Amino acid sequence: MNNFCSLIDGEFKDSISVLDRGLSYGDGIFETMVWCFIKEKKNFGVEFWNRHLRRIEKSCMITKIKMPPIELLNTYKKRILEKSFNQGLKEGVLKIIITRGVGGRGYKFDSDIKPTIIFLSFSKNHLDQSLYKNGVNVRFCESSIFKNFELAGLKHLNRLDSVIARSEWTKKDIFEGILVDDLENIVEGTMTNIFFTKDKILFTPHISNFGIKGIMRQVVMEKSMLYYEKILETSIKKSDINLFDEMFLTNSILKIVPVKKLGNKIFRISDETKNFIEYFFDNKKKENLELL
Repeated sequence: MNNFCSLIDGEFKDSISVLDRGLSYGDGIFETMVWCFIKEKKNFGVEFWNRHLRRIEKSCMITKIKMPPIELLNTYKKRILEKSFNQGLKEGVLKIIITRGVGGRGYKFDSDIKPTIIFLSFSKNHLDQSLYKNGVNVRFCESSIFKNFELAGLKHLNRLDSVIARSEWTKKDIFEGILVDDLENIVEGTMTNIFFTKDKILFTPHISNFGIKGIMRQVVMEKSMLYYEKILETSIKKSDINLFDEMFLTNSILKIVPVKKLGNKIFRISDETKNFIEYFFDNKKKENLELL
């Protein structure tokens, strides 16, 4: 099959107008999630669908993009997953992009502008399972992360800071780059959120002026008490990494990936973290999959 399937405003096609504001100004938002076909249910499941919907609603409200009807998003989701299944996929990655829509030149937009709704379905690339067991190497990025209090936490289309940061390395043994703010506070990875542990306490950087509050970050924080004694959302300096026992990365596709090394710091992987990783890959657990 093709590498992807795309549904744009209800039509299966792969191009948008050159005047779309998402292209001109990065004027839009996006969400990325995992889907699969559940054979025993004869139905599709999308992981944390309602959480992603709630963030779409919040993002549209903050950016003043017209929120598409939930019923329409559900219809588009069903259509693209059925199309992907008919093309041979049993699981994959679902990406939703909502731009403000097509407009002319200039930043001002018309009040009646119609949003462009894009659904993309990709095959899922599986991470080498040994990395979940042994951990990955990461590095600090030299690039700065953009500060924006109003947009912090959202997945908007202005991702140049992550793009530039990701261009800093080509070595295959480096899995991710870690971004810090102007005060040397650790914020996030180019594609992940970050957690540390110390004495069975889980720590994650506070996100207020920078970065994305990932759905998986949210889930890990809620489920953390299954494996750790406490969770603290706090400022973590770049110089603090030697204080921690462990480090791991999260996003909706990867789930939890332990870090083996950051700079000269070597981290261990505890039984608690191994069990937490396994929790999200237990095929018997369907609680995170929301059916069509």
